[in-house]
Amino acid sequence: MSRHTTQTHMPQRPAPRKPLSAMNLDEQRAWIGTTRTALMRKMQRERTYLDRRAARGTYTPTDEAYEADQILEADLLALLDELARAVREVAP
Repeated sequence: MSRHTTQTHMPQRPAPRKPLSAMNLDEQRAWIGTTRTALMRKMQRERTYLDRRAARGTYTPTDEAYEADQILEADLLALLDELARAVREVAP
């Protein structure tokens, strides 16, 4: 049985981000917040996918890569938290 998914909505590519050094503090705070939210949603989607596959007893090299990505993404979240703290320290 072939499985085919049709995508009806093509997401638009976001505008390029300004370098952090070119952003004011409010822009930095906003970027950190939206990036953190997007990364958390991505992690949740991947975790749901992995858990669903594990419940079916399916585990492939792609699943292994997604598991490794979860560790990397958690580290990036921690980095964003550190960055947010640094920005707060500059201008509370």
